[in-house]
Amino acid sequence: MEREIVKRIVDEAHGEDANLVIWDKRDTFTVEPKAEVSVEDEYLKVTMEDGKATVYVEYDAIYKLVVEKERSSRPGARAGFGATSS
Repeated sequence: MEREIVKRIVDEAHGEDANLVIWDKRDTFTVEPKAEVSVEDEYLKVTMEDGKATVYVEYDAIYKLVVEKERSSRPGARAGFGATSS
């Protein structure tokens, strides 16, 4: 996935105070709005819960990012962006 797309999605999640759901080659995980997310040159860096855990995800390993919006206001609303490798 391209860095510019990842940055735009991270900014959207942060702007809406929404969760960011990341699917990569190894796992799927949810990043809460209070986590520190940094879009670096070659990877996405996520520092959670007062620095207790840091996750580095290479852009090439990400195949889907979803901004998980508040479900109480719009049930089931998700805006997702995916990438495929060819």
